[in-house]
Amino acid sequence: MKMSYKLLPTGEYCAYLRKSRSDLEAEERGEEETYARHEKILLELSQRHKITISKIYKEKPISGERISERPEMIQLISDVEDKNWAGVLVVEVERLARGDTMDQGIVAQAFKYSHTFIVTPMRMYDPNDPNDEEYFEFGLFMSRREFKTITRRLQSGRSDAVKDGKYLGNVAPYGYERVKLHGKGYTLTPHPEQSPIVQTIFSMYTDSDPDHRKGSALIAKHLNDHKIPTQKNSKWIVATVIGILRNPVYIGKVRWKSRPLVKRRDGKSRPRLPREDWIEATGLHPAIISEDIFNKAQDIMGNSNHRSAPAGKISNPLAGLIRCGMCGGPIVLRPQPKVPNGLICPAQGCKNVGSYLYLVEEKLIQALKHWLAAYKADWEKNRPNHEKLILLKAQEDTHQSLEKKRKEYEGQKSNLYDLLERKIYTTDVFLQRSQVLDTRIKEINEAILKAEAAVTIEKSRHEARIKTIPQVEHVLAVYSETEDPAHKNRLLSTVLEKIIYTKHKGGRWSGAVDKFELLLFPNIDSVPGT
Repeated sequence: MKMSYKLLPTGEYCAYLRKSRSDLEAEERGEEETYARHEKILLELSQRHKITISKIYKEKPISGERISERPEMIQLISDVEDKNWAGVLVVEVERLARGDTMDQGIVAQAFKYSHTFIVTPMRMYDPNDPNDEEYFEFGLFMSRREFKTITRRLQSGRSDAVKDGKYLGNVAPYGYERVKLHGKGYTLTPHPEQSPIVQTIFSMYTDSDPDHRKGSALIAKHLNDHKIPTQKNSKWIVATVIGILRNPVYIGKVRWKSRPLVKRRDGKSRPRLPREDWIEATGLHPAIISEDIFNKAQDIMGNSNHRSAPAGKISNPLAGLIRCGMCGGPIVLRPQPKVPNGLICPAQGCKNVGSYLYLVEEKLIQALKHWLAAYKADWEKNRPNHEKLILLKAQEDTHQSLEKKRKEYEGQKSNLYDLLERKIYTTDVFLQRSQVLDTRIKEINEAILKAEAAVTIEKSRHEARIKTIPQVEHVLAVYSETEDPAHKNRLLSTVLEKIIYTKHKGGRWSGAVDKFELLLFPNIDSVPGT
């Protein structure tokens, strides 16, 4: 390909670095560190074109396929859209986006609408030049095609490995240790300390004597009482026990694609596929549990009377808001057929005592009323006066002074570019002194943000009465008349960040049925006088 020569626009330039899978493999073979090599290439490129690199965006060694998994790329696109850069230097245009068509479109449009150049050792791309745009999009397309081919080959290799009985996980399940095979891949061997615990869990859960049989909650309690650590040295919970009881690895099986990683724009989800779509095979590792005991455990779980609430249905008006004041976990609703519904902390060993939901709601509303009264009084007390107006003016003057200082530092940085172009500074000296100025600019930016925050707080106090007070008054007016728990939950979420619930003493006849504490965290930055 011929080197293309264009007149680059004036302005500041940055560089973007990201390692590919082949780079990581090359480093494992002992070749030069990729980022050091690429930095050298791009600095020489900037000197050739007489431009300076003001910032280098460097992804972590292992970055994801999608833009959403690459924090430096997210920041780069944001800065490009804000027109912070005249151009971006990169060793290959494919380093910018190797994800799906939507990701490639996001990158292409960001550069096009901001008119930001892309500079590589082989070609410069003007995103508003039709020929360059076509080259750019074709390069991204070919990169995506190559990536999908590699991915298919890897997935096929993993499926074959499972069918051969190999274990693909990076971490061994509880009860096993991961062992490298003589050829390629891994298998498992029983952990001398953990495998007997797994056998105990299955034995307790499937005991033939109903009087001695224990459910998952009692098993978790038993293990915690005996101070037996989990895989991560944390406490045992019901989900951990159930996960072990359901895992066929303990009968010598390996599986793949039971919960494939599905990447979505709003994050990651791991849905469980139907069993017929799994790849399950006899593993190379020995079983810890017999198939008879394993199948008996599955039958017991299948016949359990516990049923989950309908997906997405909110039955607790305080869901997501109320937390335990002793262990910090969520407080959940406990439906009760003959007495009012209760709120409890489900954490094993937590001594926080539960209460009736209606009592918690009543006290919560009373607490909101008291808070609102105090808020109004504080707001009246801290109305703007002459002294506060002077303080506000001083804060604004501080902000302007800091802005002036930032411009001075930016001017000094511009002088560094000139010294580099005149070869008075070497690249190493330039980068070193740039970092010093970058640190100073970062510090001044943080000071500016604090000054802006101080000014904003002063101004927001005047808006508090307009927004906060009417919103809380609205919640108090309609909450008791609302029957739908989901609607109640939405109302409370508009005024509360969280609620901390604590109760030390219980018992229906103890006289302490309503003796609990609620600590409210309103959905505002601060009360008017703080």
